Amino acid sequence: MKKLLLYFTLMCTAVMLKAQKVEVNIVQDGKVIKPTNDIFKLEPKTFSFQIRATDVEGFLIGTTTDEYIYKSALGDADLEVMWFDETGMAESFFNADKEVFVNDEAPSYWYFSSTKDHRFDLGSNGNKDSWQAFRTVKNFYFMNTEETVSVTKMTKPVYFFFYLPVYDESYNLLDKTCVFKAQLIWQ
Repeated sequence: MKKLLLYFTLMCTAVMLKAQKVEVNIVQDGKVIKPTNDIFKLEPKTFSFQIRATDVEGFLIGTTTDEYIYKSALGDADLEVMWFDETGMAESFFNADKEVFVNDEAPSYWYFSSTKDHRFDLGSNGNKDSWQAFRTVKNFYFMNTEETVSVTKMTKPVYFFFYLPVYDESYNLLDKTCVFKAQLIWQ
């Protein structure tokens, strides 16, 4: 019976995920940067994530400078990915600090509930069922060292893994769907 319930839960989740849609672009100097194999070559200056979502209120973002954690999240390496053991940290309302948390242990939670409650730049619009937003990045905040580093000072690649989690009633992660992945390289 327990296996049947789990199967039913996963099937319902799969149906719900098919309706969910998240589109992510990286924009710098007003231009969408096109990736090659999920590698984005950026100038070391301010950039933005442009996000359009349908039937998705929020998602988790793992951000790291450790290539092996990123590859493990993709399933291409064999390290433990601690992001998947945590439920996420919410960053500042309306992206007031124009930064992204870098943390190998816990993901960030970016969401849009309404124009008065979200983690994106001011001017984002829509409702919790369909919205579009920008998230400007001027700095990276490294949680382990409590250090803020300007994008202009970045030299190491930064890896992003955006995903939709599926939890059971005890908040154990059952499954996840990657909605965007990126390796940012500074040129």
